[in-house]
Amino acid sequence: MERYPLACIILAGGKSKRMKSKKSKVLHKLCGKPIISYPIKACKSLIPDELYIVIGQNSEDIKNVINDNDVVFVYQSEPLGTGHAVMQVIPYLKNKDMDVLIMPADAPLIRIETIKELYNFHKENDALVSILTTEMPDPTGYGRIIRSSGNRVLMIVEEADAFPEEKQIKEINSGIYIFESNILIEALNEIKPDNKQGEYYLTDVIAIIQRKYGGVYAYKINDWKEIIGINTREQLAQAHSILQERIIKRHLENGVSILFPNLVYIEEDVIIESDVVIYPFVSILGNSYISENCEIGPNVILENYKTKKGEIIRNTYLKG
Repeated sequence: MERYPLACIILAGGKSKRMKSKKSKVLHKLCGKPIISYPIKACKSLIPDELYIVIGQNSEDIKNVINDNDVVFVYQSEPLGTGHAVMQVIPYLKNKDMDVLIMPADAPLIRIETIKELYNFHKENDALVSILTTEMPDPTGYGRIIRSSGNRVLMIVEEADAFPEEKQIKEINSGIYIFESNILIEALNEIKPDNKQGEYYLTDVIAIIQRKYGGVYAYKINDWKEIIGINTREQLAQAHSILQERIIKRHLENGVSILFPNLVYIEEDVIIESDVVIYPFVSILGNSYISENCEIGPNVILENYKTKKGEIIRNTYLKG
């Protein structure tokens, strides 16, 4: 497996007001796993040299759920913006001469392949900063990409600070970046909270780097669904639908017959061997393992259950 020489920073220190929940939004389940587990998986697929998660409120809950020795948790005492969150990590960086991947903890649909493409794009262009972007049908709430020429970026304007004509731009900032670390550190020392939110924006770092050095690029992907952030229950439901469609497609391609895909729910960590037939009204949960030639359903719930080869299961709930 290819190793990518970089540090990864996952930002999980924000509040969860719009979820109307007592727990952090990144701990809500998405197809059986906490939201935050998906960006962690994406980062770990790169085999990075360093992996940090910035936490704030509900920090102990996040640490208890993740419980991963490969992760270094960094505490952000006040939610003063994305730039401030990254500032907290800088003293912990062991190697300040490598690239730094930064991504939000609430964007679970990003594909591992896309992160690798962004890294290769960053290297091919000898970029100081590479920003993952896409065009959204409705860009409301996202920072807008202001381009100079080609793939080069002039600046990012946050929704709250955008002029009406800038709000018409559909190309948006995903919140996923790769920085050359020394340039990042230098620019972080220059940003100020002189905006409507009174926060230290990471996007201001990009404007500083562009003004002083240039070398800021945008890598635009076609599938805008990859960068959906989860801030509300409605967005969580939307993400469930998108991820469930991917999971079903993966099993179909691996030789599983799912007779009515819209009437079946399969969680992320489920393993299903080939020549299995799944009937309607089936839910397969947790770490269930379905052996080859099984028939599952209708009206079945399996939770952490391992079948025997060729087993036929109808109208029941089984828990392993």
